[in-house]
Amino acid sequence: MNLKKILIFGGIALVVLSGGVGGAVVFLHHGKNKTADVKRVVPPKPLLFAELDNVVVSIPADVGQPATAYVQFGIQFATTDPDAVTAFTSLLPIVKADVINLVMNETQKTLQDPATRTKLAANCLAISNQVLEKNTDFKPAKPFTAAYITNLVVQD
Repeated sequence: MNLKKILIFGGIALVVLSGGVGGAVVFLHHGKNKTADVKRVVPPKPLLFAELDNVVVSIPADVGQPATAYVQFGIQFATTDPDAVTAFTSLLPIVKADVINLVMNETQKTLQDPATRTKLAANCLAISNQVLEKNTDFKPAKPFTAAYITNLVVQD
């Protein structure tokens, strides 16, 4: 019977000691300096949009034909800089004139091609950034990072 008591007490002692060691390991692990492992998370800047809307241009149906179709066009430019939106608004007539010239070089047929629309958005983005750089010496260069065509309607 003594052997049975020794085994029971030994088992209990083993459980208590292993729990104590496990607890000490958990305590030491949680006591570790976690601030050294945490990377600083900087919240993203809000995305702002400058809009060029309600541009109406007459275009030909195909190359070499008279202008018999109309295009209604709208585009928005994305930035994180509120000063870029303010500068864009004050220079909107210049941007609009350059975009009108760009769209007038298209035809009803070419505007049906998705590649043309992608190229048109990229060219409008370049125009908006160039107008800001040229007329306001805006820093940093190219404040607008993307352009999104929001309206493109072609009518006969």
